This record gives sequence, structure tokens and C-alpha cells, in this order.
Amino acid sequence: MHAMFIHPNFPAQFGHIAAYLKQERGWECTFLTSIDTSQMKVPFRHCNYRLKPGPLPKVFYNPGTLQELMQHAAAVYRGLKGNPQIRPDLVVGHMSYGTMLYLRNLYDCPFVGYYEMLPPPFWSKELALRPEFPPTEEARLSNATYHTFTYLHLHMCDAGYTPTQYQLSTCPKELQYKLRVIHDGVDCDLFQRRELPRPFEFHGRTIGPNTRVLTYVSRGLESARGFDIFMKVAKRVTEELDDVLVLIAGDERTNYGHEKPYIGNQTFKQYVLSRDKYDLQKIQFLGRIPLTDLPVLYSLSDLHIYLTTPWVLSWSMMQAMANGCVVLGSATAPVMEVLRHEENGLLADFYDVDGLARLALQVLRDPPAHRRLGEAARQTILERYEKRLCIEQLVSYFQEVLDRRRSA
Repeated sequence: MHAMFIHPNFPAQFGHIAAYLKQERGWECTFLTSIDTSQMKVPFRHCNYRLKPGPLPKVFYNPGTLQELMQHAAAVYRGLKGNPQIRPDLVVGHMSYGTMLYLRNLYDCPFVGYYEMLPPPFWSKELALRPEFPPTEEARLSNATYHTFTYLHLHMCDAGYTPTQYQLSTCPKELQYKLRVIHDGVDCDLFQRRELPRPFEFHGRTIGPNTRVLTYVSRGLESARGFDIFMKVAKRVTEELDDVLVLIAGDERTNYGHEKPYIGNQTFKQYVLSRDKYDLQKIQFLGRIPLTDLPVLYSLSDLHIYLTTPWVLSWSMMQAMANGCVVLGSATAPVMEVLRHEENGLLADFYDVDGLARLALQVLRDPPAHRRLGEAARQTILERYEKRLCIEQLVSYFQEVLDRRRSA
């Protein structure tokens, strides 16, 4: 059996699946991507397509227009048409990027799409992730066409899958029957709580035996992930507690929100810091840290705060839960699908700074009294979202799609 995975940004949601199929099931696997993978050591074949002459990019930047997406679709088609020896029995790709669309003309095999989400209608007020930063006219018009390939793939693919019920709910109702909810999975061997001696040094900072640690992790320090709300909570915490350290991991970038036109020539982090006074002796910005450092960060944490507007649920929240963190999350639909108040975590309204701060201080003043929430959080991930469990569900789904095609 030969499965071909396509995503412009390797390894994305498919690297661990391809590795499992190759090593555990003996499948032939090919991964097609637009970035340079020449130095990467993986057990399956990885090929690259080029959008333009010259060296392959080391870093992937999301296409900003429909025209750029079409360049990806055309490059994939040209590359595979020129390599007729590649004959997959199954094609799996991300629905947002258009990379599978033309391949129906090359391969008579099942196509399975990874469905991330569709935003609200481009003309509606719901498109604004934060009412303080509404999308500009340009952003609205861009949204009108940017998700074209998601719609086309929903019709073209034989089947698809999506990580959460919330994401499924954003799919048009008449097409939801094509999708199965299967999470990407969390590596619970990597993300598990470690007993760390105190004092402990982490990224140049010594953490004392009595220091309370509050953590926040996000790919980008941005409005959609409530970075400004978190900083207001962190300010309250640092004012109330003496021996406390706030550790923040993430890049100074905006991935999803619409704040850029409103904050001038600065990052959202700079914008937030400029609007209030913060005790930066107690707040440390780590930047982007290696994946292997994240379990250490979570193990140091007495409380982890995760905030998001209604959007794709971050891997970081699931990783923190697997790591046994006590998680305080925003009471938004994606979070409440996994986190239950006073059962395996804590919840408060996204904008309720007073409520978030009250719960944060409650935990940080007596971490042992709340450890049961962290233990329950890990159990939730083990039972529903553990990586091998999710991989097995997905592989069974692939086999179901293949069997359905054969019987038809």
C-alpha cells in the first residue's frame, strides 16, 4: 500500500502518521512539501515541489492570496505529472492549500482531506475574532476568496477528518457527513510531569524552592490567543504575590488575528507592553523554545493559562494537560470541548480579567490543593487524545475509505 501525503509545510499534521504507517504497518509513504527537507532524517520518502527557480525555502509562509494558493496546486500537479513512477493508492492532504485538487486528473484512488476549519461569512460581524480589532475591508475581501480551495476539496475528496467537534461545526452542514472527528494526538510519553529539583535553572533563570510559576504558551503572542488578557491577569498576579515567576513562550507574531492595522509598526507584544506597567523582573519572555523544552516548562508550572477566541484549539493546551498541568482556560467552545470546570481544569470568560485573576491566585496560593485537576487533565488526554490511540483511529479510517472504494 502506498500513501502520499501533501502539505506545503513539512511535517505539519502528517509526519507522525507517515512514520507510523512506514514503520509499523510496512506501507510505502511519500511526503510532498514545498520547503527544504534535505537535512531531515525520517523513515519515509520526502519530495519537494518548487514554486519558482532557486533554492527551496527553509521556512514556510502562509499564502496570502488565491493566486499564491493556485501556484501551489499547479506546482504539485506539474511535479507529479513529470514523475509517473509515483503511483499512490491513497492521497492525503490539507484541504486549505489546494495541493490535491488537480491530482484527480492523475490518480484513480481515494482522496482524504484534513479539514481545519471555515471562518464565518466574510461579510458578517462574526468574522471579527476580537471586536476591538475588526477585520479591515481588505481582510474581508481576502477571506471571500481565500477559502475557495477548502470548499472545492470538500466536494472533491472522498472523505475527510478534523480534530475537534468545534472544527466540524464550521463545515457546511450538507458536507459534514464526509468528515470524521479524529484528533491529531498528543505524545503522552514526551508530555508527562517530571519531578524537577529546586532550585532549578531554566533558560537562564533560577527558580527557587518556594517560587510559584505561571505559564503561557502560544505560537504567536497575539489577540486571537488572548495575549493582552493574559498580561492583565499576570499583572494582578505579580502585584499580589511576592515569590512568583511568569514564563511566556511564543514568537512575537500574529497568525490569526486582525490587530496589525490598529497597532502601527510594532508587534502585539510591544503594543500590549506599551499600554501598561508590568514587573518584568517577575515576567520572563522566552521566545520560541525547542519542543523538548516544553515538557520541562509545563513541569515547572503551578498554573497554565490558555485563552482563545472561537478558533482552532492549540496543541499547547492539550500538551499542557498531558503534562499534568492545572489549566485555566477561556470558556469558549473549542476549550470547553476538552476542559471541564472543576473536573479537569478551570474555566472563566475570555474577557473576565477579574475572574481569571481570582482563579489564578487561588491556585497559585495553594498549588497542592489543585493538583487533582492536573492529574484529571492528563487522564482526559490519555483516554481520548493519546497519540497512538488517535493514529490507530486514523489508520482504521484510511482503511475504511480504501475498502469502500474497492467495494464500490
